[in-house]
Amino acid sequence: MMRSLKFIIIPILTFQLSVAQTVNDVRYFISSELNGSARYTGMAGAFGALGGDLSAISFNPASGSVFLHSEFGASVNYKNRITESTYFNTTSKRESDDIRFDHFGGVFVFNNSNSESPWTRVSVGINFQKIIQYDQKATVNGNNSNGIDNYFLHYADGLEFQNLPLYDEETPNEVYGILGNEQGFGAQQAFLGYQSYIINPFSFTDGNTEYTSNVNYNNIKHQLDIINQGWHRKTSLNLSGLYKNLVHLGFNLNFHSLNFNNSQVLFETNQSQNSPTYNINFENELITIGNGISAQFGALFLLKNIRLGVTYDSPQWIELTDETKQSISAFHYEEGLIVKEEISPSVTNQYDIYQIKIPSKTTLSFAYVFGPKGLFSIDYSNQNFANTSLNNDFGSNYLTDVTQRIASRFEGVNTLRVGGEYRIKDISFRAGFLNQNTVHSNTIKNNKALTFGIGLDFGASSLGISLVNYEQNKEFELFSEGLTDPYFLRQKITQLTISYNFKL
Repeated sequence: MMRSLKFIIIPILTFQLSVAQTVNDVRYFISSELNGSARYTGMAGAFGALGGDLSAISFNPASGSVFLHSEFGASVNYKNRITESTYFNTTSKRESDDIRFDHFGGVFVFNNSNSESPWTRVSVGINFQKIIQYDQKATVNGNNSNGIDNYFLHYADGLEFQNLPLYDEETPNEVYGILGNEQGFGAQQAFLGYQSYIINPFSFTDGNTEYTSNVNYNNIKHQLDIINQGWHRKTSLNLSGLYKNLVHLGFNLNFHSLNFNNSQVLFETNQSQNSPTYNINFENELITIGNGISAQFGALFLLKNIRLGVTYDSPQWIELTDETKQSISAFHYEEGLIVKEEISPSVTNQYDIYQIKIPSKTTLSFAYVFGPKGLFSIDYSNQNFANTSLNNDFGSNYLTDVTQRIASRFEGVNTLRVGGEYRIKDISFRAGFLNQNTVHSNTIKNNKALTFGIGLDFGASSLGISLVNYEQNKEFELFSEGLTDPYFLRQKITQLTISYNFKL
């Protein structure tokens, strides 16, 4: 048999497939961190009933008209991340750090001199802020009785054997590309498993659709190295007004930008001495780029020293595109010799455009202002991530399946933020606390943050510094099929933010 070559052979072959995303990747896309101005982060983001801060505009759009003067500001952020992984009771740690331009915003305030108008003040603003910085390095180590061969067997099952060998004058690049274009991701995985001697057919004849493992083991060792890079940013265009000196009303139109790069290398060792194939190294790289939109509606009520806030965040609709690259190597015995088989297609898999809908969120807020001396604030938010969904314009059974898995594995997330500020003349001292259950609240600990800050008011400008100790917990699966054993990542973030604001 000889396949018809439907590609011009160049160093990189690009073609269209259905989709690449798994539940693991969606866990990253729905995540957030405590980013923003130093005042905002110093009080754990508890600003739903306060306003008067540029980052608060992105939290409750009614915050814009709390400003008395037009103002601009920017922030620089330093993060130190210690990522602790747990896999079958084995723990590993890796550390990284970075400095980023984290936030920029501005608001123009228009005071109404017409005493007969019910609108006392109107403001328009813009705020640029990161929802999350994906930068992370992690190493997952542990022993398992389940191997990567089960991943390849899952995709090979039902596929006719004649798709997997190399015929005369064919190269791995060509066949990997043809399979991806004609039969999809699963056929590519089966091809990699067969060509690296990890799986074999029951019968080396055309029409065979059953496969067996070529790897023997009882208790094998896994090492998974993970490097994530990228960001999810939000740019908010804000309109807000103060009505009859009683209620601030606001609206945000948000533009989302997402860039996610996930690189994973699994090294599987400690196979049995009689294993025909051993020491398997499987590399996967995913690049996801997306843009989207969302809206926010907010209100802030003034009742003497009490402030009440309510915010509704619409779903985020983000259009995404994926690219993947893969390679695999393994050792096997051939006629008494040890051979290292390497399959490294110079092929970039490019997938169809699809959409993710991240669910809406509702926030209720309360604050008490102690005159010029200080304030206390508390926010409660609810967001049901089980309603996260994926789809495309053509309909996709795979995306439907991922959405169903999300619905069965994710839960609603409740976030409590508490913050306070105490002023002594031109110096403000701030502190806060954040507690948030995860989408897997039954299996792992809550996300928590302790925050501290100080602010200096110079009249026409101000300087703020905040320190955040943030712990995030996530649960992942090693692979989406076959080898689906869980591992856990606990990320401890020490974050320093410096902000400078000036009034016009």
